[in-house]
Amino acid sequence: MTMNMTRRGLIRGGTGLAAAAAAGLGLPAQAAVAAPVNPASVPTGTALIDVAAGSTRWLAGVAGQDSSTTLQGIAFDSANGHFYTLQVAGASQVAYLRSGGQVAVTASIGGDDHAESGDLCLTRHDIATGAVNGYMYLLGFGHGVSLGVQPASGGNPAYVWTEAGSGRSGYGQEFVRFPFVTKTVLWTSHPSVQRFGSPDPAATSMTPSVDVDHDILLIRYALGSDHWFAAYDLSAAVATAGTGTLPAPLARIQQPPLYKYKADGTPDPTTPATFQGFTSYGQYVYMLDGDPRTTTPSSTLTGVDKWAVHTTSFDLNGTRNDPTTGYIASTHSEADAAADPREPEGMAIYTGAGAPRLCFGITNNAGSDRQFDLYYKV
Repeated sequence: MTMNMTRRGLIRGGTGLAAAAAAGLGLPAQAAVAAPVNPASVPTGTALIDVAAGSTRWLAGVAGQDSSTTLQGIAFDSANGHFYTLQVAGASQVAYLRSGGQVAVTASIGGDDHAESGDLCLTRHDIATGAVNGYMYLLGFGHGVSLGVQPASGGNPAYVWTEAGSGRSGYGQEFVRFPFVTKTVLWTSHPSVQRFGSPDPAATSMTPSVDVDHDILLIRYALGSDHWFAAYDLSAAVATAGTGTLPAPLARIQQPPLYKYKADGTPDPTTPATFQGFTSYGQYVYMLDGDPRTTTPSSTLTGVDKWAVHTTSFDLNGTRNDPTTGYIASTHSEADAAADPREPEGMAIYTGAGAPRLCFGITNNAGSDRQFDLYYKV
């Protein structure tokens, strides 16, 4: 998730945001992570996806509607052959949109300013080719780290879950749901935007993900310097729209810490990694972290540079988590090793090809025509 250092600091911010290493890599000692808040009752029985499995490239050179920026979050409508991406909106498009009557902001707003104000472009893609087949602009919503999609069915549109209400922080301070209507502009107070309660009165920086196969809404949020996940019955959560009160969570658990790696391939507990996305399937959460590499192809790097992209798994119910590290497994990824620049962006589950695919993006070019490659693990 490309951003200036000030904004990147907001993400790292000592939150336990990033990666400890795979089992057997000589993990540093650290305090045990918090146990799940009872009841820890996310439905069990789903197979765990192996984050150490090899990565397969699915689509190459995918572009969003807004070509001046790149992918931040991703979600699938597997039933209808679509996937959706969020990106920070480009300055020229937002200046045009904000010059209308919807939002009283100057039309000359700059790129950094609009990024801080949370303006996003939401793109719908064809799942077979990656081609754009719909888009929306979301003004004042957030950074787009994650999103969820409930598939279109029975004449009803797809419903999209995102963060919202960023103010000038660049990150959403609540989460919302709205119907996807192509070629439209939404602002956070639009009547079609459904609002929900908070997982905690002190929660900030909320981002959602949706697991439609198991009817789960997962919210990641900050509490001070830590991040937490709260899982809800999706149907029950939808029924609370506008009430300001969420149903009781199925589980609530602190996110395990994630660290960057040292030259010897072991985690450095003094250096939090850069969080880049998450998703869930059944009781398991999957996380993505890593930094951009913008001057040298990753295939030629060693040490801490080579270990720049990581995928991590842990159990919302806590039953399989390591009591010290707090996760089940974590591993580096060699996906798109020759890409320059190379930055991991967004994570989601696709279920339309038999076994669930754990998907993530890798940016693969710079300049004014930003693109990404889509990879998956099974």
